[in-house]
Amino acid sequence: MKLVHISDIHINPEPILGLDPIANFRKCLAYVEAHDQDADRVVITGDLTHYGLEESYRELAGILAASSLKDKLAPRLLIGNHDNRETFASVFSGTNRDGAGFIQWTEETPAGLFVYMDTVDAGRHGGLYCDSRMAWLTQVLDGARAASQKAYLFMHHNPVRVNVANADVIGIFNERELQALLKEYNDTVAHLFFGHCHYTLSGVVGGIPYSAPRSTNHTCWPDFTGQINRMGYGDLAPNYNVCFLREDSTVIHSIDFLDAGKVKWKIEADAEMV
Repeated sequence: MKLVHISDIHINPEPILGLDPIANFRKCLAYVEAHDQDADRVVITGDLTHYGLEESYRELAGILAASSLKDKLAPRLLIGNHDNRETFASVFSGTNRDGAGFIQWTEETPAGLFVYMDTVDAGRHGGLYCDSRMAWLTQVLDGARAASQKAYLFMHHNPVRVNVANADVIGIFNERELQALLKEYNDTVAHLFFGHCHYTLSGVVGGIPYSAPRSTNHTCWPDFTGQINRMGYGDLAPNYNVCFLREDSTVIHSIDFLDAGKVKWKIEADAEMV
């Protein structure tokens, strides 16, 4: 199964850190349309807008409506800390919500069960996965395990410390509780996908591999000085990830879509090209 994972598009009418988030998201989407029509799913893991404003959600809705990505390729939309849960749901009327009103749901896919999670703690940049949401996730993973089904989890916030102070201070507040739950299901959960940090990440937590792409607009530079208020940014390539989910492997590629014009193609007669 081929998955396109996009994150942190930050739709906003004004530039952010000197960059145009609407123009950059349009370029990202155009590249996906041109090169990834054979994908099975497209998922955007939050920070759909920069300020959670209705006009920004309507802008996003218009961009998606004009896109050729429809049906199974219509982007699955998760919310992040820059979003407003109720405003998002008022514009995207088909929003899936659990019994407690959180924007989380599951979907059957060729690779297994996709689990879309709501890690937003309204009014805070840091995330939270409360008791109600943990109970929902436990029930979902129990069902997947009983069906001998792989589960792939999608969320906005980083569920693990990434050794960058300005990211770790706004990760999931109760990460230890969530990690303990995930560890109990590392025979069922095949991969964790998230965003929030704005730089490429990969690793393992609780025996489960994870990955995250950069933002499609303002990419950040990982800073290991331990200074909470220090953030690196600049003229850095945004990206999205193309993921291949197989029975025995998961492969993640980072696509720097604005750099595509720099690529030169060479066709060799023999097999040894690199």
